[in-house]
Amino acid sequence: MNQRARRRPAAARRPPRTRKIAPATAARSAPTPAVARTSAGPPSLARARALGVETCGRIAAFWGFTRTMGRTFGLLYLSPEPLARPEIQRRLGVSVGSASMTLGALERWGVVHRTRVEGRRAEHYTAETDFWKMISRVLDERERREISTAVRLVDAAKAHAARAGAATDPARQRDAAFVSDRLARLHDICALGQTMLDMLLGQLQLDVARFRDILRVPTGPEPS
Repeated sequence: MNQRARRRPAAARRPPRTRKIAPATAARSAPTPAVARTSAGPPSLARARALGVETCGRIAAFWGFTRTMGRTFGLLYLSPEPLARPEIQRRLGVSVGSASMTLGALERWGVVHRTRVEGRRAEHYTAETDFWKMISRVLDERERREISTAVRLVDAAKAHAARAGAATDPARQRDAAFVSDRLARLHDICALGQTMLDMLLGQLQLDVARFRDILRVPTGPEPS
């Protein structure tokens, strides 16, 4: 039988199969396939939501949070109704553990809130729509802590440099004086950052009132 196969004319042999890779390549190039496939509405609206979700993910990563945290907030922010965790997990294409940890972290930051939907047993989530409240909380709890830590560390470094300056060796004294001078400048920069942050969160809050319409998204009629 092998001899017959070898004697078969070349024209009669079946050509080798080729794999079509264009669809797979196109699928890999889509920025948010999970969101695009599961979003309701026309394709253009699904695309708009997908881009908005990815934008929130990029902004979150820039601020030092995880991209999944930003994408989760973006999904809830662009949803007209609360979403349950399994639905969030399905739309973002993340695991159960990732969705649970992300929602827990966002709750602690006050970025999302739990809510009950009538007729549903599962807890649902909504996004915070007051952007100034979110920004000020991050600045107050995280950035202020980092600046305070920097000031404390520089103070400790200055104390070590001062002790080193008490040496009798002139070369060591000059070196310690140089380090002390640079640390003093660094301390001033940290203190300036602390003052600017205090101004932003304190005195400048009065000026923020002019931009409340931009920083806060209305969710319904104001309570009387």
